[in-house]
Amino acid sequence: MSPSAQRSNQPSIRVICLGLGRTGTISLAEALEILGYGPCYHTSRWVHSRPSDFHRWIEQYEKGGDPELIDNILQDAKFILTTRDPEKWERSMKLTINAAVKQVLAAVEPEEWQKSVAAWNELRTKLQPELLTDNFNDAIVRHNKHVEDLIPASQLLVYKVEDGWEPLTEFLGVPIPEVPFPNVNNTDMFRAMVKLPPLQ
Repeated sequence: MSPSAQRSNQPSIRVICLGLGRTGTISLAEALEILGYGPCYHTSRWVHSRPSDFHRWIEQYEKGGDPELIDNILQDAKFILTTRDPEKWERSMKLTINAAVKQVLAAVEPEEWQKSVAAWNELRTKLQPELLTDNFNDAIVRHNKHVEDLIPASQLLVYKVEDGWEPLTEFLGVPIPEVPFPNVNNTDMFRAMVKLPPLQ
């Protein structure tokens, strides 16, 4: 079977987002769906899938995946790297994702979504151990450099969600929509969602 025939049988993935958590990835996912690039497959949706997709990703990681299949799916995609100020990112991580994981792992009778988070944490322990410490201010810098070294500049947008529609739509070659750019899942929203106490 020719590569083109193989690709025609695979899902069409047009945009891959490579930013770390707490860099505006959910706002970007909503923006992409407004622009017609949905549905977006975001980590936050894995948590609520039944059964959790985290277990499938762990299985794929342990099997080593299929490089040829992955290459066929991804070779025509564009890539977006969301980023933010490293100090603000670290503070947000500690107040949200790391706090939520700590709460989940301490749960005596975890709810289903907590079990999904625990599975996700198992995967990130394997893939991103640098995010499991209390001192990872430069982790985002290293991650961003790795992505920029890996992805051809012509296929990559390095992006801050506070820059809004213009750089995103220019990169994708689509018009700016007549709606505000999404602004969701800030620290307070995240803590409320996972039942962490509000910040004083």
